[in-house]
Amino acid sequence: MMSPFTVKEMSEIDEVIERARELVEPDSNTIEKARIAEKEIEARLKKLLKYYPEIEFRFLGSYARDTWLPESLEIDVFLLFPESYTMDELEKIALEIGISAVDTHELRYASHPYVHGTVKGVEIDIVPCYRLSKIEKIKSAVDRTPFHHKWVKERVKGKESDVRLLKRFMKVTGVYGAEYRIKGFSGYLCELLVIHYGSFLNTVKEAARWKRNLVIDPSRKKAHPKKGLENIFVIDPVDEKRNVAANLSINSLARFVEACRLFLRAPSPDYFVPKTPSFDENRLRAEVEGRFVYCVVFERPPVVEDNLYTQLERAEKRIRKLLEENEFSVMKSSHTAGKKCYLIFEVLSGQVSPVKKHYGPNFENYTNSMKFIEKNREYSRFFENGRYMTYRRRKFTEARDLIEHAIRSEYRSMGKDISEFVKKGRVVERSEILKYGELKAHLSDFLGVG
Repeated sequence: MMSPFTVKEMSEIDEVIERARELVEPDSNTIEKARIAEKEIEARLKKLLKYYPEIEFRFLGSYARDTWLPESLEIDVFLLFPESYTMDELEKIALEIGISAVDTHELRYASHPYVHGTVKGVEIDIVPCYRLSKIEKIKSAVDRTPFHHKWVKERVKGKESDVRLLKRFMKVTGVYGAEYRIKGFSGYLCELLVIHYGSFLNTVKEAARWKRNLVIDPSRKKAHPKKGLENIFVIDPVDEKRNVAANLSINSLARFVEACRLFLRAPSPDYFVPKTPSFDENRLRAEVEGRFVYCVVFERPPVVEDNLYTQLERAEKRIRKLLEENEFSVMKSSHTAGKKCYLIFEVLSGQVSPVKKHYGPNFENYTNSMKFIEKNREYSRFFENGRYMTYRRRKFTEARDLIEHAIRSEYRSMGKDISEFVKKGRVVERSEILKYGELKAHLSDFLGVG
């Protein structure tokens, strides 16, 4: 079967990949900095755990597997507790140890709280989990991590550079990271893909032909289509019921497949060089002024990012639904957060007719037809395809007024952590949107002019 795109000569692709390897490998100074921090945190934990001999620690994650990117140096240390500990005991003791082990700290939350901090200028995560003999006994998602590490560590040897290439390629494409804000590929998923396909280049070549109904089984080195799938399913080698790609959105999948196709057609080191967002200020202003774009702006609540983006999406969908129910044709909507939070909507027109159709029964339905006839109405009735119709006045004829109403009256349905902040927000349009400088890059992309 002929490929829908032209693949460059292998020598050219190989040359680009070899040049890209130099871009993704940590330099000696960064490696030395990491080693110093690793030895320091190891010494501190050994000292602290003298009081808890039944608890052990392990270095896990991309740093321990040597698949980390130089700009994303972070050392993951897991505290492994015996199953005899309750979850409350595990959390309490782990936080005490974690806080004592780092130079600076903050608490973060996944399946349960953990300590994020720094040691000798290097970021450190100290995460508690249970020491289990079987994956079936897991009590929280992080309990899988030691099993993941063991499976990958044994198979990724010699392919570390290829994993780095894939991570950076995805990062530049904008699809690296399983967090809700990105809905992309996790680091673990990148490792599985390289192990499954054998190299970065093979992964890209195969991904260029992916379809959304694909099942990938790294443990058996097999892949097959499955009817009814809405996105790819990557079987977790240590927990076969789990989809490692569960957080991947269909749009992130499509973006990655497109990038693979374009790279194979015209390979370039640019695919591995992070880009600074850029846009034409004058064109952005002209587009905002000439289109019906509205933005809800409100203060950012003190909530972890994944929870924030989950609720921003919920709020966006709620307002979009209200616009559509009131017959404002929504072309596109989005959400993002920086110092403030933003819900963005573009509609076909900012104004609709002051009246809307009201549907009655078919003329054959005698009882309901007579009720419809007898009701006092502002507008006379008429028929459409044998069905009674009339007009009703709209409550809102301006999109901005409807959005204002939504954030003042419907805010409770937009997420428990953000609802009160949404209520106090404001709706802006046209050039007023551009006062929020941190939004410009996202807005430029939203409007298709980025």
